[in-house]
Amino acid sequence: MARTPPQKGHVLAARNARVLYVPSTKVASSTMRLLLAEANGTFRPDLIPHLDGPTVSVEQSVHNMKINGLVHMELLSTTEQSEMKTSDAWWRVAAVRNPYARLYSAWENRILFRAPGQVLPEAWSACTDVMDGDRIDLGETFRAFVRVLAERPEVFGRDSHFKSQAMHFDLTPIELTHLIRLDREGDLVRFSEDLGRRVGKSLAPKRLNEGLGLTYRDVTDSATAGLIRQIFADDFARFDFTEESFSVAAPAVVASERETQAIRYARLLTIRLEQLSRLARYRTTSRHLASQTLRNLGLRR
Repeated sequence: MARTPPQKGHVLAARNARVLYVPSTKVASSTMRLLLAEANGTFRPDLIPHLDGPTVSVEQSVHNMKINGLVHMELLSTTEQSEMKTSDAWWRVAAVRNPYARLYSAWENRILFRAPGQVLPEAWSACTDVMDGDRIDLGETFRAFVRVLAERPEVFGRDSHFKSQAMHFDLTPIELTHLIRLDREGDLVRFSEDLGRRVGKSLAPKRLNEGLGLTYRDVTDSATAGLIRQIFADDFARFDFTEESFSVAAPAVVASERETQAIRYARLLTIRLEQLSRLARYRTTSRHLASQTLRNLGLRR
């Protein structure tokens, strides 16, 4: 069996604003990228129609480096990286989120709606929908997923949505100047205001990636909460998140027939978009290889 290459983290640099950002999945990462791109003066939504692959939404396009204009710190020179990681002129920023809320959001996005990720094919048979007649029982489906994550974490592969936030920071050890707590009301707003003053702009965080309108408290019982605390014990310990109390009785949350149809349609749309993305990447790579071959043969400058 081939060895899995070691996982590495990454850090984004907003060079004009002089801010490093250590992203963590499902922790307002779209909102943070948009804030930094706006502060940096490099947000280019006008380029969306010219991207090689299809885009699910304008909001999701902010993850594309052509659109946000940020750069991967790891691709810069050692001298530049050293300055960014140590200079008082640079902010080094990250955000953390309540693990209950973060896991529910990851499940809804990556498992329920099947957004592209790095889970293994076995995950889909392990995390099948729990049905109530012709409708998806959202509560039972979420709780069953948490049991699978606790008992068979390997089926989720290297997908960072199901890894701890502490692991993200361990992969990219940087001494932070700002740690935004999404579990503290107003923390993100205060950061955006401070960032705006830093760059001389009026900035405000925009809420992106709205889901079904449910919260983790709608679908979590005490047994499931215990598993979440077990899975993300390092997050609860490192960031001192509150261990909330939940009802012993499992909340009943069942999608309507119309909602169930919409979820299934969204999954089919995701599959089609993935197919188009693979085709776009193939065409882009093919064009690049052809151009490089012509250059090597001296037939193109």
